[in-house]
This record gives sequence, C-alpha cells and structure tokens, in this order.
Amino acid sequence: MRVTFRRSAGILAAAGGLVALRPGTPANKFVREQLDRIGRRLQYVAGRVRGMSYRLTGRHPDPDVPDLVLADRIRSVLGPLEKRLDVPHVHVMVENHVVLLHGEVGTDDEAAQLEHAVAAVSGVRGVQSYLHVGLIRGDTRPSEGRAVEVASEGYRRLVDAAVAAGADPGSAAQVVKAAVATFADRIPVGEREQVAAHLAADVRAMFSPPRRAPATSRLRTEDDLVTRVRASSPTLPPDRARPVTEAVIAVLRSLVPDEAADVSAVLPADLRAVWTGASAAAPGGEASEGAAGGDGAW
Repeated sequence: MRVTFRRSAGILAAAGGLVALRPGTPANKFVREQLDRIGRRLQYVAGRVRGMSYRLTGRHPDPDVPDLVLADRIRSVLGPLEKRLDVPHVHVMVENHVVLLHGEVGTDDEAAQLEHAVAAVSGVRGVQSYLHVGLIRGDTRPSEGRAVEVASEGYRRLVDAAVAAGADPGSAAQVVKAAVATFADRIPVGEREQVAAHLAADVRAMFSPPRRAPATSRLRTEDDLVTRVRASSPTLPPDRARPVTEAVIAVLRSLVPDEAADVSAVLPADLRAVWTGASAAAPGGEASEGAAGGDGAW
C-alpha cells in the first residue's frame, strides 16, 4: 500500500510540472486525464482502507445518520447483490430509518435475499417490502437485455392512458404496473382471480399484489391508492399521480366488463368511485354511482 501511494505521489509531482503545458494541446489533455484517473484510484484505495479498518477493529458504520446517507449506504450494499441475482435495480426510500423497497424480482427467494441484506445494514430499523415477484414484459434480466415482445391491446391501452394523463412515456409501463398491482391488492383473492382470468397475459402479470410488511395498512381511500402509486413510481410528477391513477383504473375496468359490478361490490365507497369513474366526474366525492350500495368494506 505504501509503494502504491509513493508511486502515485511521484506521478502527481511529475504531472504537476506538465500541467503548465499550453491548454488545449494533446499533451495537456493527456495529463489531465491521467490526473483524474489517479485521483479516482486514490479515492478507491482510501475507501478500501477505511473498510478494512472497520472490519479489523470490529467496528460498524455509524447507525445514527440522516435518511439520505442511510439510503446511499443501502444502495451500495444492494448493488453487488442485484448484479449477482441479475435483477433490475431496486428503488430505495428511507423514512425515519424505515426502508421502503420497490421493484421487480424473478422469485420469492430473490426478494427475500434483498430484504435480508437491507435489514442487516447498520442504521436500518425496519423494512417494508413492495418488491413485485414476477418479471413482466420489459422487465427482463439485465444480462438478457430488453426483450422484444408484442404487447397486447389491453397493455397498450393502459400505457397510452397513463401517458395521456401525464406519465413519462419512458416509465409509463412501470406506473401502470404500480397502479394495477396496488389496486389488485384491495380485491379479495377469489374475485381477483376472476378478474385476472379475463386479462391478457401481459396485463395479468401486473395484476398481482406486491410483497408488503405485515403492518402495512389496508388500502381504503383514493388518497391511499395515489400515495402508494407515487411511492412506487419515483419518475411520476406528483401533480399527475391522481389523474394517471384514475385513467389507468378506468381502462382496467373497461377490460373486464363482465366483472366490473362484482369488483365494485367488494370495494369501499371511495375506491368504488375510482373504479366506476365517479371520482373523476365528481371531485368532491359526491358520486351517485360510487356511493350506492353501502361502503363495500372488505
């Protein structure tokens, strides 16, 4: 290690004299590139030394750090694991040292490995996992590249509705998945299976509740739905979360007309209004179609 630093210091000293070369020349550009490379190498070595010091002395990173620092610490832990498992990058949010995970994985075991790795990070007080098991169209393994598949008409309609309502075209599919999966979580299993049977395969893959912590409260209102869609879709502009969610749910309902009434019957009044489109027609919540028939609480 001493030799490495001594050699780097010698290179830096020699390069220091060359920096005086006239700016813009190839030689000047070369020197600056080498200085940048050496600087990055020194930062890497210093980080390795600090890590070795922690391990040799039995110390652990300070658990009492701000949420932003903890989030960066978690991402650095997840990076190598994501690469080994060959899964898309997991979205990490930290609130009062409680970690919320959103993303897609291929199996329950992969989700469990990611969750356990996060729970073991110094400073983490709890983990709420919304990892969705089952990669859908467009969520291929990183090593496989992006698969080219023909989307169903229903899939295209859902994505087009999200884009028209304000979602970014590049991430609209992820927003649709967040809205559909979150809404599916509120429908009883039996009815959910009935709805899924009427959906095309690529839409059915999205119509599956995310993993979640046992303490997570059950979805009851449109605000709950919109909040969770926003948390799962970091690229979605906050002011477009509600119209995008409502547009996606409206298209989903149109895809299963035979099941629309049955789904409506098992939803609380506020969510029933979203399902029937009454919430958009009556922003104040005074929706005759959504309010009929009791609260449908389940």
